[in-house]
Amino acid sequence: MPRQDLHVDAAHGEIETTDNLTGQIIYTFTYLSEIPGRNNERYAHGEITVPPGFEKSYSPTSGIHVTIPYIPAYKELSVRFRIDLPNGATQYLLNPIDNSQWFNVYTVHDDVRQTIRLSEFGMLNENGNFNFIFGDGALLLYSGDATDFYIKASLAQNEVFLLKAMAGNLYQHPTTGVGLIEFLHGNFENAGLAAKLQSEFENDKMTIVNAYMDSTNGELLLEVKEKNG
Repeated sequence: MPRQDLHVDAAHGEIETTDNLTGQIIYTFTYLSEIPGRNNERYAHGEITVPPGFEKSYSPTSGIHVTIPYIPAYKELSVRFRIDLPNGATQYLLNPIDNSQWFNVYTVHDDVRQTIRLSEFGMLNENGNFNFIFGDGALLLYSGDATDFYIKASLAQNEVFLLKAMAGNLYQHPTTGVGLIEFLHGNFENAGLAAKLQSEFENDKMTIVNAYMDSTNGELLLEVKEKNG
């Protein structure tokens, strides 16, 4: 199997990340019309459908992932949790603070709970992916994206970093590195670059099939393959 590693921008040395929702359970969110007896001027209302036993399976580590479509409403959001039972009946999760069905939504800044309107949700996540965490009878709203690393085939990446590295740059492998910058003004053969390339790439279990300098820009071009790759 070809070697794989964290994907790094070779030009800037920065690890590339992705907003990863893979493996997350996305619960269904639905906007509701006006609710009799509720403050419909202040609140928009929504419903999240969850399975029976949801209370026992809920974990604040994973939270409650939902996709909430954007609407330009300068209202706070209040949410209830609908549970469809196997016998066809419907029940709702009760708020332990006031014994109602409703949980008002807030954000948290510097550990302080703050009001947020629906029209402001996009500041947390422009794609509408959110994560709710229960907190003192309320729902605390966070972006639903989970930063993760890109894992990609790394042969070309390893090639670039091996060329750039100089002996002493890699603490775990202090003698490793071609140190190409030291050969910039030397002759390809006479400066010992060819031997250095072969030695360093052999040590990293790679074979150089071909190597040459581009006469127009002076760039070193390599054709490399993995041993047993």
